[in-house]
Amino acid sequence: MTFQPQPADEPFAEAKQRWQLDLLYTDLGVVKGRGLTRVEKTYLRGLLCGYGPNEIAEQLQVKNDTVRNALSKGLYRYIEGRLSEQQPDLIRVESWGQVARLLGEAGYQRQLGRGKGKVPQRLYLDGLPDAPEFYGREAELAQLSQAIGQDNCRVLLLLGMGGIGKTTLAAHLLRHNQSDFDYVVWQSLAHAPAAEPLFEALLTHLLPETQRPTVNGESSLSQLLRLMKSHRCLIVLEDFQSVLSGGQFVGHYRDGYGAYGEFLRRVGEETHQSCLVLTSWEKPREVAHLEGMGGRVRSHLLQGLPNAAARQILSQYQLTNPEAWDDLIRPYRANPLALKIVATTIRDLFEGSVDEYLNQNTLFLGDFTYLLHQQMARLSELETIIVKHLATVTTPMSLADLKTSIFPKRRQSEWIAALESLHRRSILETRHADQKLLFSLQPVVMKYVTSQLVTEG
Repeated sequence: MTFQPQPADEPFAEAKQRWQLDLLYTDLGVVKGRGLTRVEKTYLRGLLCGYGPNEIAEQLQVKNDTVRNALSKGLYRYIEGRLSEQQPDLIRVESWGQVARLLGEAGYQRQLGRGKGKVPQRLYLDGLPDAPEFYGREAELAQLSQAIGQDNCRVLLLLGMGGIGKTTLAAHLLRHNQSDFDYVVWQSLAHAPAAEPLFEALLTHLLPETQRPTVNGESSLSQLLRLMKSHRCLIVLEDFQSVLSGGQFVGHYRDGYGAYGEFLRRVGEETHQSCLVLTSWEKPREVAHLEGMGGRVRSHLLQGLPNAAARQILSQYQLTNPEAWDDLIRPYRANPLALKIVATTIRDLFEGSVDEYLNQNTLFLGDFTYLLHQQMARLSELETIIVKHLATVTTPMSLADLKTSIFPKRRQSEWIAALESLHRRSILETRHADQKLLFSLQPVVMKYVTSQLVTEG
């Protein structure tokens, strides 16, 4: 489809690429009772490009109140009138951020790259894995697809221990839903790129310079957010924990990386039609604070695979004694990476005999040790004390037991904060018994910590 070029001096002309402006001008003019003025058309295009009233005023060099009054008394009312013709429920336009979403839902967006089988306008997939194997998470994929689709979730965090399958699920989520978005990004944060240069690089890949009108002094973060308001974008940031700080309670950013937190906060709070997906070992504090706001910000904790899916993984390694496989799966909590590592060892060292391996009465970690070492190295001093203590006891401990054993001289707020931090790292296991909340470690974590204690001797 080709578009007629707009006059070079027409503000916000890029709206023509995404919106059926002539139809929209006509329909709103019918509600008004006469055609929209040139100024009203300009304000409307600005809103559809993701600009707020203040930004429009700055671009056009008029007073903020001039734009706000024209919107509240004119365009917002025309849009309400037009939408009321399509559905019986009363719709109120109270914020500029509603305009693009409401008009998009009313069918005024051009259908570019939308719909199954089509492709987005722009793709930037830095480090997207092939991830061909997909075991036992079909229901989760369907649930998360609905979240980023029909539910208009703004921020979705895939949280869990290393090796649990966050990256695989995120990759399938992107591939399953990319045709519903105009711009699609996969960006690894494994090497902790600085925020502003990364945002600038994403904009460069997604939009030619000629399509990036900016307000004077506008940051690349604000430009990216405006793109997320004017277009439907799916942005996946993998390994978000890489920009978070170790050695203190979870959620703090490394020095110089606070812009990532600002980006998360604004994406979660501001109105737009896009979705930001994160994978992380740890829950950022912005997600923790914004969760529950009408489902716009969500976290999804990945647990181990269903038993049938875990057995499907083991079946690929020529293992014998299938009746004993459940005893192998259980202590690894069906972590797919851990299962692949131990299955390889059983195949190569024990000629595939699961019984022979289980007779060794040990929990082998192998290459999984390195991943656990990375996660444990991020703990604060108090978290490390808790983990080491839990690794030395044979039964789960209650809050009261923990306080008596290792917190007698600590303020209550300190140890509650430490336990909350460990919980947000997906390291603790919790269960209720006799009306008490009990804490313990995952078996692989306990094995790693006890091995470290022996080494430290």
